[in-house]
Order: sequence, then C-alpha cells, then structure tokens
Amino acid sequence: MRQNQLLKSRPKALTKDMPARTMRMHHVCLVVSDIAATRDFYVNVLGFEEIHRPTDFVFHGAYFQNGDVEVHVVRETHPGRLSGHAPGWGDEELRTGLCHHFAVMVDSFEPFLAAMRERGLERVGGPRVRDEYVEQIYIADPDGHIIELLYQHTPASGHARRIEIFDLGIAVPVAPGHHVLDPRAKYGLRPA
Repeated sequence: MRQNQLLKSRPKALTKDMPARTMRMHHVCLVVSDIAATRDFYVNVLGFEEIHRPTDFVFHGAYFQNGDVEVHVVRETHPGRLSGHAPGWGDEELRTGLCHHFAVMVDSFEPFLAAMRERGLERVGGPRVRDEYVEQIYIADPDGHIIELLYQHTPASGHARRIEIFDLGIAVPVAPGHHVLDPRAKYGLRPA
C-alpha cells in the first residue's frame, strides 16, 4: 500500500518507464590490501565458503558465500592505496554504526566473536537492541571494512537483553551525541 502511495505521488514522467521494482542483492564488492588475510577473516571468522571466481579476470581477487550473502573482493591496484584513502571513522561513528557497512543476519553472535577473540580482535561497535528486538553489533575486517551482525530476539529475550547490556554499561546510543536511555524507563519492566 505504501509503495503504491509513493508511486502515485511521483510525477508520471518518472513512473512511465521505470525498470522492474523487484531486486535482490547479488554481492558486495570490497577492495582489499591482502587477499590471504581477507580469506582468513571471511572463511575462518565469518564462516564464508570461498566459491568459484571467473577465470578470465586478470586482476587478483576472491569470491566468498554464506547462504544468500556473497562478498567479492579485489586486491587494490597500487599497494598502500587503500590505507591512504581510509575513511577514518571516529570511535563514536563505529560504536553506533554510523559508517559505511553491510549487514548480515546471524543465528548467534558468539561463534563470530569467539573466532575474533582467537585472533586478538574485538567488535568495533554495538551492542544495541532496536525496537523490533533486533540486536546489532559491528566488526571490522582486516582492511577496516565494517560488517554489521544482526540477531533477531523474541520480545521477551530482546527486552531482557536491552536491560542486560544497559546494566553492563556496554549498550550504545542510536547515533553519536545521543545518550543511552535506561530501557526500564523507555520500555517498562516487561516487553509490550
């Protein structure tokens, strides 16, 4: 219904020859500095499988897949170029996820966080539980590309998790400069 309302509000010139509106994401492509380090991260931390890549490509790269998610990586054309053009996100931008990133839904954060800890890595952002009980955390690959991991809680477990991360002092605000609100004050003692 909302999409129909939006289409009706657009000038006819814009709606006349619109391409098909149904899409699905095929892949995310990232420029990386080290294919081996990237492979280790996406395969051994995030659980992706390396898949076939077209053999007629003349540039270095790799393709990874986990479920319906594909990540394609290509090696930078000039060594050091990537680090010289890094976006330089601030701590608060990373902590709240207000940065370039792609997101994947997972069944549990723990396997990913455990694999990161084995490598001396920690999450760079989150946790936060959104209004629809989706918890968000952010991690970074070896080149600093940010990946948001999402976990869907039930209303009861999501409400309990909000209180837990608030009480632990690890909950993050919705954006830099905002305060973390006590979930008991905002949402009450039990889920709605």
